[in-house]
Amino acid sequence: MRTLVLLIALQLLSPVIWAKKRTYTRPNFIVIYTDDQQYNGVGYTGNDIINTPFIDKLASKSLKFTNANVAFALCSPSRAAMLTGRYNSANGVLQLNSKLNKGEVSVASLLKEAGYSTAMTGKWHIPQKPKQLGFDFFSYMYSNGTYYNRQFFEEGDTLKPAIHCDLYAANKAKEYLNKKAKKDEPFFLYYCAQTPHMNGKLIWDAKGETKAQYDYKDMPVPANHADDLSDKPEYLKKVRNRRQAKKYGYPDSTAIQKHALDYYSVITELDGFVEGLIKEVKSLGLLDNTYIFFMSDNGWMVGDHGFTSKVLPYRPASHVPFFVLGPGIKKNTESNTMVSNIDIAPTMLDLAGVSVPDYMHGKSLKDVLTQKESVVRDIFIYEGVGKYGGSRPNLTAISDDYRLIITYKDETLKEESFRELYHQKKDKWEMTNLASNPEYASVVRKLESDIKKHKIEVLGM
Repeated sequence: MRTLVLLIALQLLSPVIWAKKRTYTRPNFIVIYTDDQQYNGVGYTGNDIINTPFIDKLASKSLKFTNANVAFALCSPSRAAMLTGRYNSANGVLQLNSKLNKGEVSVASLLKEAGYSTAMTGKWHIPQKPKQLGFDFFSYMYSNGTYYNRQFFEEGDTLKPAIHCDLYAANKAKEYLNKKAKKDEPFFLYYCAQTPHMNGKLIWDAKGETKAQYDYKDMPVPANHADDLSDKPEYLKKVRNRRQAKKYGYPDSTAIQKHALDYYSVITELDGFVEGLIKEVKSLGLLDNTYIFFMSDNGWMVGDHGFTSKVLPYRPASHVPFFVLGPGIKKNTESNTMVSNIDIAPTMLDLAGVSVPDYMHGKSLKDVLTQKESVVRDIFIYEGVGKYGGSRPNLTAISDDYRLIITYKDETLKEESFRELYHQKKDKWEMTNLASNPEYASVVRKLESDIKKHKIEVLGM
């Protein structure tokens, strides 16, 4: 009799059980997009000085991409490229606060059409509002500013929370996740931290107790910090990256070290905010069916070539940390295939079973994540065609071994003004320009042909 009762009970419960399983037919997505975090701005890439215990732990459960470069190393363009899966020369966002071209579609809109709930919290840096780009829920701060008492916009409300802006954004993300955990629809959450971007006064404003974790004397000083730029374009001696660096006291080693301490400190605080968010994902039982993408919008130079900031086509500016964890991804693995922020959108669509539009320039990483393929592309083109701080238009072909930078006289990209070629493995600090070395003529020709191909296929030239 007990057996019969048990069988009946199981039959009655089975629709509930199967209903719960149907919840997991499509994966969830969380994109954590940090700001100005260089490739070495985390411990897992080999930096044994910086304190990022949680991000490192998360990376240990992920596939880590060692060769990730952004399409253009600047806030607004990078976000536009990630959301559209397209180069900025095509989507229209070439500088800060510029709008996406009419007709551009974000990955949030495409996922929403496919039945996904969509949300973003944190830094927003495109004139079109989140709702216009497909986000159902949003709690955002626009551009950059103070870390505390920051103005947030939330579905018709405006407020200034006293706590750190990235912590507040993480808390709002957690509120959203708690609601989603009770429903059957899959979700896409886009969490954008402002840190480690400087605050509105151009300082890294970490708490005293965080800074106390470090000693400035332990901070690294780039081997090329005293670069006289004699082997590089003349204009770089007057570009903002150089002028602002001098205000910070660069290239003096001690000034760089003290600045690096502040930089590392805000990254350590960011680590705690990310930890709180992901622990909530786990506590809600969402982790097993959620893909988490961690990436920075661009790198950062802390004395490299005597520079600060980003934008310029050198490795510290374009090279970023990037890892993905989720269903079917083998833990603690690495890939050195060439990938970019424009690959995130097509990857999410592919994993969700949504057709990837032909107009996207990015490539799906699905087969790499599941180890069916090992190579996405051999060459990636960095588009330095936007204006910021006096930088000149440039296109850069990046391979596993080399970086060919072609700088142009103007925006037409017809007449070259300078060429640089660096061996990225033998010349980590990009100090020896091999562009005119006859031994590397074939390398230059190959990379130049890739740039010409990009000009035709993407720039329409």
